[in-house]
Amino acid sequence: MDLRKTLRTTAPYIQKLAENGYPSARDLLLYFPRAYEDRSNIKKLEELVEDEVQTVKLKVVKKNIIRTRTGKQIQEVTLIDENEVKVMIQYFRMSYDFKKIELLKRYYVIGKPTGSYGKVKFMHPQVIPAHDTSGAESESAEVGRIYPIYSDMQGIKAAWFAKKMFLLQPYIAELFTTDLPETFLDRYDLPNIVQTISQLHFPESFEQQVAAQRRLFFMRLLRIQLHSLQSKLNYIHTKTSQEPDRTYIKEFLATLPFTLTGAQKRCIKEMIDDIHGDRTMMRLLQWDVGSGKTVVAAAVAYHILRKNNGQIALLAPLEVLAVQHYRSLAKLFLPLGIRIQLLTGSLTASEKKKIKQSLAAGSIDIIVGTHAIIQQDINFHNLQLAIIDEQHKFWVRQRGFFQRFDSPHLLQMTATPIPRSLTLAFFGEFEVSVIDEMPAGRKPIQTKIVSNTEAKKMKPRVLTKIEQEQKVFVVTPLIDESEHLEDTASVLAEREETQAIYPELAGKIWLMHGKMKSADKDQVMKDFKSGKYVILVSTTVIEVGIDIPDATIIIIKNAERFGLSQLHQLRGRVWRNDIQSYCFLQTPRKSWETYQRLRHMENTMDGFKLAEIDLQIRGAGEMLGTRQSGQTDVPLEILTDTKFLAEVKEAWLRLTQHHPEYIQQVLWDETQEKIGELLV
Repeated sequence: MDLRKTLRTTAPYIQKLAENGYPSARDLLLYFPRAYEDRSNIKKLEELVEDEVQTVKLKVVKKNIIRTRTGKQIQEVTLIDENEVKVMIQYFRMSYDFKKIELLKRYYVIGKPTGSYGKVKFMHPQVIPAHDTSGAESESAEVGRIYPIYSDMQGIKAAWFAKKMFLLQPYIAELFTTDLPETFLDRYDLPNIVQTISQLHFPESFEQQVAAQRRLFFMRLLRIQLHSLQSKLNYIHTKTSQEPDRTYIKEFLATLPFTLTGAQKRCIKEMIDDIHGDRTMMRLLQWDVGSGKTVVAAAVAYHILRKNNGQIALLAPLEVLAVQHYRSLAKLFLPLGIRIQLLTGSLTASEKKKIKQSLAAGSIDIIVGTHAIIQQDINFHNLQLAIIDEQHKFWVRQRGFFQRFDSPHLLQMTATPIPRSLTLAFFGEFEVSVIDEMPAGRKPIQTKIVSNTEAKKMKPRVLTKIEQEQKVFVVTPLIDESEHLEDTASVLAEREETQAIYPELAGKIWLMHGKMKSADKDQVMKDFKSGKYVILVSTTVIEVGIDIPDATIIIIKNAERFGLSQLHQLRGRVWRNDIQSYCFLQTPRKSWETYQRLRHMENTMDGFKLAEIDLQIRGAGEMLGTRQSGQTDVPLEILTDTKFLAEVKEAWLRLTQHHPEYIQQVLWDETQEKIGELLV
């Protein structure tokens, strides 16, 4: 098929499509609309509903340009319906539509009507000529149907797609000939591929469009599930199950100066059962900061060390977090004669070489580090457990590194409480353990929303806490959300402002941001912990795992820019001891919407509840920040529908058991990363 001739377009458009990954008609049909307007119902004026996009057919009787007192121009068009009731169209900027509108001609007016002073008005609507002969290309494509709205594509406007896709409609059946089994589609009430493609671009009714979208979302989540299953099957290996032995767990717990919570003990039991089971453990351990995930992981590690003489690797995303884990585990394990070592990128070449040799020889029991652990020249003597902290900071393919060493048990930890629906959808390969209980004596953080003016009045309280040898975090968001933007400017400006508020703390206020070298960040945290600095101004680089026990106040600037889950993560930086801590959510605009959203932070310390609310407000991709963020273009009513998600999970089991020959059709082809590829 000659795409240029079929679309009746020019070579530059075909080139732009190819540059964006849509070189053929089949590819282009996989570029789906993002929304729809009902243009199938041409309404009468008396049927219009205010502030909804609707279509009316009207005749132009007058064009006029009105000059305001300030010298601006308003372009105004007067139209009438068949009963000669007047309607006004107004443009408040120079408009091409105004120029092309002709007197006494009829047009379809598409937009949101408003009523004022008894008149109906449309502000900047879309205006389409009403042809006397039906079937003309422009009219048939733009009016008289449920109209698809596409996203712009680097020089190609959305309206172009709506018009040109219409020309591809006759070719859908010959372009899409491969589909999943009819019995499978019938079981889950899914339309076939031709119906799906057709109803996504050219829906005959909203019911059919919804059914087609349901298949799109179903297949997208099915693909994620299949990837999870394939990842699990590729990783795990079977073994002979054993009766769980908790001798060494009891021995380890007896060395602790505190008693574990019931939730911690339950999670340890789940993992020991896994380790003694008939296959490799793959488990996700989650709950809030400060809930005691590290000591749970340490107990399981001790069991493996003593029972199997195995090695343990703990991987952290930041050097400062790796150092923190190393120090915590060293306190627990060194008195027990367990050999533990830290491996990070900041070590010298000779230091790294020595550690790698010891690791391969088996003279190191536990290695803690960053990405430096998962390099090609790393070898283990007997690796049996890999612990990955804040697992969403790592790409899934990095698990392949550990697979080289006979697939050790895998424990992934996260301090982001993930709603059950998202766990079901995106973490299907993992069993999930939840520490849903905080250590005894931990006081809830007092959280308060404050305006900029109220924040300045907090100075006496802050100084009092500092006099009591407590510390303060001040968190500022990036000026721009772009990951490529230098984030130093916002931190520097915030430090200057903080120094102006607290001149008596000159030299005791410092900063930290993501562009700093790991060694510099580590030094800042050491100085902050030692008391050299008492206020640390930072971006969200402090979000993950940093432990400063005597930091009891966190002030989060422009809190309205953060999601609730991220605010909760940041708040956890001052929830590290039994001293009363405070979180101030500073916002310059106490709008009703902002206030209502942030009030959830004031009212609950339940990370799961906040995560559920965050999912409703922001969506899964933003909340998780995971490898799946590019695959979460699924509406919230789907992601929060556990019945639907359970159905998808049942579907991948059925597909693998009854139709394994179709799995590769569903799985992601990384050379063709387009949304529609998941349909076929």
